[in-house]
Amino acid sequence: MNECEEGPSHRCRSLKVNLENLSKRKIILLATGTIHNDTLFVNGLYQNVVILYKLIDALGYAPILLVNEKPDNIHNVPQILKKMRMITAEEVLSNSVLIYMQIEIAMSIDPNMRSILRKFGTKVVKLYLGNILNIDIETPIFYPGLHFSHHIAGELDEIWVSPHYKQHHEYAGFINNCRSAKIAPYVWDPCILTLDKARSFKWIPCPQNQAQVIVILEPNICFQKSSLIPLLIVNKIYKQTRRDFKIILGNSEKIHANPFFTKTILPNLSLYKDKKIEFTGRRTITSIMNDYPSAIAIGHQWNNQYNYMTLEYLYAGFPIIHNSPDWSDAGYYYEGSDIDKGAAALKKALEFHEFSQETYASGAAALQWRHSPYNPEVQQAWKELLV
Repeated sequence: MNECEEGPSHRCRSLKVNLENLSKRKIILLATGTIHNDTLFVNGLYQNVVILYKLIDALGYAPILLVNEKPDNIHNVPQILKKMRMITAEEVLSNSVLIYMQIEIAMSIDPNMRSILRKFGTKVVKLYLGNILNIDIETPIFYPGLHFSHHIAGELDEIWVSPHYKQHHEYAGFINNCRSAKIAPYVWDPCILTLDKARSFKWIPCPQNQAQVIVILEPNICFQKSSLIPLLIVNKIYKQTRRDFKIILGNSEKIHANPFFTKTILPNLSLYKDKKIEFTGRRTITSIMNDYPSAIAIGHQWNNQYNYMTLEYLYAGFPIIHNSPDWSDAGYYYEGSDIDKGAAALKKALEFHEFSQETYASGAAALQWRHSPYNPEVQQAWKELLV
């Protein structure tokens, strides 16, 4: 039983954890920055934490979110987290209950605390879910004054990396002075998008008297996820058809303020000349689905092919034109940065998606199951990691 079930309605086990009650299960700490309502959709890393919590719980362990500080107000805790346990480092160290494993995901822990836990038999792991090699190369070049605790070496038993970053697992081990680097299976579940089935989203065909909305939400903070190729893809179709489009270009503040982009790239786009592009700031996937239920999305990535946003579009039936080769059997795939193939994929979505939604949903469901935390093959792979 948890605090929400036992106590007053305003209380929740997110705010208080009794470790003694969990002693019959192996406790696994998931280290993360505190997750609030306004941060859950800001960074996919936090969503990873939530889904891994559910996976570990389903495997019979007792997961606990190890946070830097607990929320002052329970109302700031996302609804989906209110039945999840939270604990601080101070609370962990003041208890005598053994911790089976600590997995650092969205927060790095001080080596001194790692050392203390390891002395009592805790296995300490760092899980990387970002493109750290690219980040580490770019940071000193483009952000010479920036320092952040991206890697804290010392007192680590293992390093894990996501499969779409397997090419840098050797580097991840090296930078942390840890020889053991393993591949951790990718997991995804629609629970965050649907708030555990409390809400739903569904694509609908665009009415004939309305402009077709095209959504491009790449972050535009580095070359790994950029709006440039998606813009060129839709511009090609626009020049061919002169179809009435409305382009929602999210995260566009930096590129719209850049003289090179505004004076060299944009003037060559028919979409820009005809005022078809709406430059916006950051948009959540849920706001897009609510505001533009007939939208078609276009993405582009370099070495970041596993993306929650792609899976969310697929789950809700929204056409997504993407270049993730491992997911080429779902959505509308184009290869690399091939504008012609991207335009062909967009043309296919424009012409046929309305009439092929069942087939599209079938491919999306198969991909979802491939990465589901409840898939026995995924669970078995994680069991082998957690021993």
